[in-house]
Amino acid sequence: MKAALRRKLFVIVIILIVVSATIYGFMPKAVDVDLVDVSRAPLQVTIEEEGRTRLKERFVISAPTAGYMRRIDAKVGDSVRKGQILVTLESLRSQALDPRSRAEAEATVSAAEASLNAAMEKERAAMADADYLERRLERITNLYAKGSVAKDQFDQAESEAKKARAVQRSAKAAVDVSHAEFERTKTTLQNFTPSGRTEKYDTLHVSSPVGGIIFRIYRDSEGAVNAGEPLMDIGDAKNLEVRVEVLSSDAVKIKKGTTVLFKHWGGDGTLTGIVRIVELAGFTKVSSLGVEEQRVLVIADITSPPEIWRVLGDGYRLETHFVVWEGNAILQVPASALFRSGKEWMVFVEDNGKARPRTVEVGQRNGLAAEIISGLKEKDKVIAHPDDSIGNGKHIRPRK
Repeated sequence: MKAALRRKLFVIVIILIVVSATIYGFMPKAVDVDLVDVSRAPLQVTIEEEGRTRLKERFVISAPTAGYMRRIDAKVGDSVRKGQILVTLESLRSQALDPRSRAEAEATVSAAEASLNAAMEKERAAMADADYLERRLERITNLYAKGSVAKDQFDQAESEAKKARAVQRSAKAAVDVSHAEFERTKTTLQNFTPSGRTEKYDTLHVSSPVGGIIFRIYRDSEGAVNAGEPLMDIGDAKNLEVRVEVLSSDAVKIKKGTTVLFKHWGGDGTLTGIVRIVELAGFTKVSSLGVEEQRVLVIADITSPPEIWRVLGDGYRLETHFVVWEGNAILQVPASALFRSGKEWMVFVEDNGKARPRTVEVGQRNGLAAEIISGLKEKDKVIAHPDDSIGNGKHIRPRK
């Protein structure tokens, strides 16, 4: 009897264990989630773009005329004062003669020399004629005074003498022209390289219009330059601005005087600034993905003390954050806690270990947090990253 009772009790215990295990296996398990408190804190809405620094006033030193520039000894980063001579220009140097050009030049010189000799001989002939007619006029003058020569013969002799002197002067002028032409042709054979110069040639000095720092030297080696060719850039390192290209849809939110934060500029901390210009004309730019974007140029000034960002130079990259809205003690939740249900924003709220969906009204948002206008109160707990496994009444527990 006792053995039969023990067997019944053993079977009942086994059945209870199996039923309990089956019930436990079918019971819903709690899901581990990240719970965050709904709290009040400062909130900023920013527009983030990449910006680059540039000089507000860039002075480009260019060649005022074509010439031969001497080597520039200054280096990028050197300080210059107003009026300091930066570049020296010499007159352009002539080209070296190839064998054919030299042979032609030598033949031209020989022809000019022969023409000069011919002109000199003509001058001598004219001088001889003039001397003869002068002596003849002197004899006829004496005879005319005695009445032995007619007046017409005296006038004719006087006219011929004047004509001879005019021919002589013309011959002398022709000699001067031939001599100048001979000297001109000889210059084509002279050596005008620096080692062959014997005369003092004029030089032109280009000075700095302002005091500042050299930011760029386009070419420091000597050589020929054209008129208007840029030689170097000068500016004040403390007079920088930030140039940012923003989408036109974002540019309408940015106003003159908007606060700007500059991050990841290479130094410690965050720099502050203010928008000075939002240009009215946009331009089309193709993104790295090949998409055409309409962009607007925004110029901002750095308001942080120059001692902090003095290491920045022209064309440096930094991240620009335009603060288009901000507030203090704003009721907010992480942006990842929000999800759409139709046209409404919703969150999952923790209620006694269960997830309960709740409709909320959302205000300002940035990439990390969202303002809650209604639907939640401070110290409520919401699921930070809800997924498809979370539903109404789902058992949840905080992730450890």
